[in-house]
Parts: sequence; C-alpha cells; structure tokens
Amino acid sequence: MVTTVRDGTVAEANDLNLPADLSVAGKVVLPGLVNGHDHLRSLLPFTRRSDTSALADLIEAGRLAGTAATAEDYRALTALASARQVLSGIVSAVDHVYPLHDEAMLRAVAEGHAEAGLRGQIAYGVSSAIDLDRAAAAADDVVPAERLYLAPVSLRQTSVADYRASVAAAERTGLRLYTHIAETLDEVERCQAEHGLRPIELLHGIGFLRPGTVLVHCVQVNDREIELLAENSVSVVYCPSNHLKLAKGFAPVLAMRDAGVRVCLGIDGMTDLFTEMRQAVYAQGSAAGRPGALTTESAWRMGTTDGSAAIGDNDPGLITVAADDVRLAPLVDPVQALVHRGSGPQVRDVLVDGELVVRDGALVKADLAELTERAWKATRGIAERTGKEVPADWNWQQN
Repeated sequence: MVTTVRDGTVAEANDLNLPADLSVAGKVVLPGLVNGHDHLRSLLPFTRRSDTSALADLIEAGRLAGTAATAEDYRALTALASARQVLSGIVSAVDHVYPLHDEAMLRAVAEGHAEAGLRGQIAYGVSSAIDLDRAAAAADDVVPAERLYLAPVSLRQTSVADYRASVAAAERTGLRLYTHIAETLDEVERCQAEHGLRPIELLHGIGFLRPGTVLVHCVQVNDREIELLAENSVSVVYCPSNHLKLAKGFAPVLAMRDAGVRVCLGIDGMTDLFTEMRQAVYAQGSAAGRPGALTTESAWRMGTTDGSAAIGDNDPGLITVAADDVRLAPLVDPVQALVHRGSGPQVRDVLVDGELVVRDGALVKADLAELTERAWKATRGIAERTGKEVPADWNWQQN
C-alpha cells in the first residue's frame, strides 16, 4: 500500500495511476502545491539592501530594472525561478508579469515556465490600454485563455480608468481579473482621500469583484470589505512571509475564511510553499493571540486544494517526499510534519499533467546548471544597463 495525503487526511491507496517507471515505495504521495502569487522573473537580485527597503522603494527599483530587461532576460530568469518552483513541489503558479514593453516578453515568460515543466498561469500586468489589447491577443495563442488574467498592477501603479477598462475587457473576452490590493495603510488612506472609498469598495463599485477574480494581499480590509469579497465569490492570495518581511501587518485571514472567502497562499518572492504554510499558522496565531487559531490542516488546504480551486486548476498533479527523511521522522502525522518541518529540498518527485518534471530530486526537462548560468548573465546585464556598479567577481562561475 502507498501512503497518500489528500485534503489534510492520510490514507492508503493503490489507485494513483502513476507512470509505470515511477516508484513510490517508501514515499508519501501528496497533491501538488499551488503558488497563488509570484513574480518569477526576479529582476532584482536578492541582497541585504532589501532588509530595510520600503515597499515603494522596491517597486521603483523593479520598475527601473524592468525598463532595461529584454525578452531573453525574462525567459532566463523565469526559467530558473520555475525550476525552483517545481523542485520544491509546486505544480501550478500564477506569475504576475510586468512591465511588458516588448511583445516578445509574454511568450518568453510562457517558454520559461515550460522549460522547467511548471504549469504557469500568467497575470498580464496592465498599465495602459495597449496592455489590454496585447493580453487579449495572447489568449489561446501564447497561453491558454483559462490560464491568463487581466491584471492591473495596483492602485499605486495603475489608474482607476485602466481598472475600469480591464473590467470591460474581461466582459468582452471572458478572461479573469487579478490585482494587488489593500496592501498597506498608506494605500488605503490615499484611496480614501482621492476617491472617498476604501480599495475593496472602489473595486466593487467598478465591477472588478466577480467570480473568478483573484485579489492579492488584502491586508488592510475591514468587515464590510470582507462581506463584499464573500458576496462576489472573490478569491484572496495570502502571502505571509512577504507581509512579515515588509511589515505590512496581519491580513484578517480567519475573518475572511469565516465569512466564506476562499483564501490560498502565495510565495511572492520568498522561499517555498511549505514555509508559507507554517508562516500562515504562526502569523495568524500571533495576530489572534491564540496558538492554532489557523489550524495546520487549514494551512495545508490553503497550499493545495484551496489553491487549486482559487485559480481554477482542476489537475493538482502530485509530489512525493521520502517517508524516512530525517527532518520529518518519525513520520507519525505527515500533514503536521510537512507543514511545520517541510521544505522544498525534501521533495523527491513531481508529476505535472501526467509528466514527470522532477525525479529523485532532480529536474527532468532542463539542466539546472545551464538555467543558473543564463539567469546570472541576465541579472548582470540588467544591472549594467541600469548603471549599477557590478563587482568584478559577480559571475555565474562562482563555487
């Protein structure tokens, strides 16, 4: 018999329909993990300079880097990040991509996902009418329409007029909507000063809230806004590590879930979904002043089945971990162990759309060293083109 975990429960089953050449003896079989929000192109290298950077500073640095990036940079950086995703057990991810100033960039992103075997959904960052036209043209050409969102970046970077235009475009094309919203107190205060409404109220008023819409963050929302999210069947992506790092506050996840809002998890530039699961448990417990306020099983569902439902992904795939991994042993309760002790490197196999993309901890479809070299070159090139001083030893041959 094979030990499996589904919906937070443990069972034994032999009906997994696995590839004939995949052995799961001595392993725990799990549903694939779902990352509801990320920016996989990683235009900014991860350095200690970001430790005290405000969100506005990071946004501006990312904007400058984006203007210097090429389509090949997008492909290289996306491919390496997609490799990190699948190696850590993520089967599906929503990649919020902007700026897209070159028509080849969107195709480059989709190709980067495919190189590693990630089932990527693309949230096309909207900042002008031309973005809406390009996104509509890409549906079922560059990426299947059911995996493409019209995604105004945020109220900080996209006008309300472009939000309205996105709603109209969604009605014409049937594409879903996606955005960052209610991320900081400053955003809420500015929205109230300019429009007389809080961010979620503003989106509701222009018809942005609808079944299939995905909102990222929702840290600063009140009870009435939570009611609007529930009434309109909107899904929310909670990114606990990102919120903690940037001191955004504690999203009212418990209240949203109690109201019937589907909440899933996003990595948003951090580590992996196992980390986000336990950060969700710990952060929500701290916010409530009560350990276990968000249960381990709830966090597990947020990273798996709730994530699949939130982004409309009907094929969760599967992953395996070794049952005798010393970091998990003794494996009395697999869900508890994985949420609180799990990490990406423990994943052994990943099956996406019936195809093995990770076998025994290694990529199947791509060479990791080659992906890393290309990403190094892209990062260095972007830095040089934006006038940054690049250390002489900053290269991909480092040991």
